Amino acid sequence: MRTLCFPCHFVCAAGTALAAGIATGLNAQAAEYPVKPVRIIVPTVAGAGLDTLARLIAQKLTATTGRPFVVDNRAGAGGAIGMELAARAVPDGYTLVMFTLTHLAANTIPGRQSADVLKDFAPVSWMTNMPYVLNVHPAVPAKTVAELIALAKAKPGTINYGSTGTGSIQHLAGVSLSALSGANFFHVPYKGGAQVVNDLLGGQIQMSFTVYPVCKPHIESGRMRALAVTTAKRSKALPNIPAIAETVPNYEINTWYGMVAPARTPAPILDWLHSEISAILRQPAIKQGLALDGTDVVVASRQEFEKYLAREVAKWSEVIRQSGIANP
Repeated sequence: MRTLCFPCHFVCAAGTALAAGIATGLNAQAAEYPVKPVRIIVPTVAGAGLDTLARLIAQKLTATTGRPFVVDNRAGAGGAIGMELAARAVPDGYTLVMFTLTHLAANTIPGRQSADVLKDFAPVSWMTNMPYVLNVHPAVPAKTVAELIALAKAKPGTINYGSTGTGSIQHLAGVSLSALSGANFFHVPYKGGAQVVNDLLGGQIQMSFTVYPVCKPHIESGRMRALAVTTAKRSKALPNIPAIAETVPNYEINTWYGMVAPARTPAPILDWLHSEISAILRQPAIKQGLALDGTDVVVASRQEFEKYLAREVAKWSEVIRQSGIANP
């Protein structure tokens, strides 16, 4: 049988033409985007903070474009279910995913990786930052972070802190504080944040890291004592509460919210989404409403968000490695 052989330059030319055709098609799609409903996957239950922001963004984008932006809650496995679903989606701009530091950190634990945050996704928008508040029960004699560390060193293992589970960011917040301060804080994992709050209020645990909207009423009533925030600097919403970093250098945890898309999503679509979402978050009413909950709107480019994600993956991978946390 005779075999047909094509010169190499014919093959290369055909490949180049095909690639150019695909690029032209994607650019054409981007110019018309969106022409159908867009799904925003949220790897949490409905009603959570991330879900609330996602629905606000979806509502605004729907009003702007006349096309439905629909929130799809896919909770479970520390966010792994939703993240994996998004990573496998067609990279055409019609599947997006919002996630948080909690999901990024959980996804770096050996045995839990469902998707590679840096390889499987393209950044869209770094939306917000929010600190955790380090709270103690009023019976704890420490009034400052320095006093809390001294107490934990004097009585190792007697200061218990709760989290939403092994490997959660609240757990890692305590791991980081122990590592950087040399104090020994004993971790108590729970199945949900409500249980952590209830047991801190009841005195079953002495300490917790909690987002401000949840602990705010208890701080104001005196049932919790706020010692510090976890961000590198003081929160604008809590200017009188110091940052842990003022006592423990290099301590920093931002519980941020962000949006990414499947890798290879056309850049024009990503740029358009970034521009629209940034404009939404800069609206005075929205910015002020978020500030009341201790949330700061982040002004950053897609490239800056990409670099930040790389630093976060490296940081929490090392924390997890040093702590010996692994998937059960």
